[in-house]
Amino acid sequence: MSHTQFVELNGKKVQLTVGGEGPPLVYLHSAAGETEWVSCHAALAEHFTVHVPAHPGFALSTGLESIRDIQDMAWHYVDLFEAMGWNDVPVVGFSLGAWLAMEIAVLRSGLIRCMMLVAPAGVRLPELPYGEIFVDDLDRLRSLLFADPASRAVAEAIPTSLEDPRMLNWLRSSTATARVGWNPYLHNPRLPDHLHRIEAPVLLVWGDRDRVIPPSYAGYYVEQLPRARAITLPGVGHMVPFEAPEPFSRHALEFCALP
Repeated sequence: MSHTQFVELNGKKVQLTVGGEGPPLVYLHSAAGETEWVSCHAALAEHFTVHVPAHPGFALSTGLESIRDIQDMAWHYVDLFEAMGWNDVPVVGFSLGAWLAMEIAVLRSGLIRCMMLVAPAGVRLPELPYGEIFVDDLDRLRSLLFADPASRAVAEAIPTSLEDPRMLNWLRSSTATARVGWNPYLHNPRLPDHLHRIEAPVLLVWGDRDRVIPPSYAGYYVEQLPRARAITLPGVGHMVPFEAPEPFSRHALEFCALP
């Protein structure tokens, strides 16, 4: 079971979905805006109390007008972690959320005990271009995000038509993502200079058929982060938590349970 609550933070409202029992784990969602309780959260909640905050401008969280770039959003999370008493906690971040996790760890390394970063944005190398996620065509987007656009995972992860009741939240998510990821596109040019500051152990998880952020970035991060290792999942696209729920949850639970 899960419930949704709202936290007042510096004059802003933060939507927070919580479920499970056990020590706290923070899940930082992707640009897809998986802020409601979905199967990947439920799997983690079998061993942790999972907290899923909605980033400013996503779902019913407010405060997007005060966000100018990814670092503003990271500072927002520093305040939220401190307000919630999340100190030395495991974090699972997916794509945009994984980028945020790195930015938070650069600012306040003690807040995060370990990080599982799933297909993180944040760094962009000229030889490894990203796919374009700001598109209106849902069919094209499915082909970009999923290894198999006809997979049953699609219906859980994203709207399947313009009549889908989730379309409003999807549009809000796109607007909020553009605020921090339009220009420069889904990366912070200054982040590579600070990756060495991330002291927490890091597990990178990528699908080998990711057409949004090439899986070759895993090697770059392993070289740049002091305590990182990588796992690549065969036959999986960008939407790892939805396309490969069993290995996603298994690796997350094993890694986040480490002392």
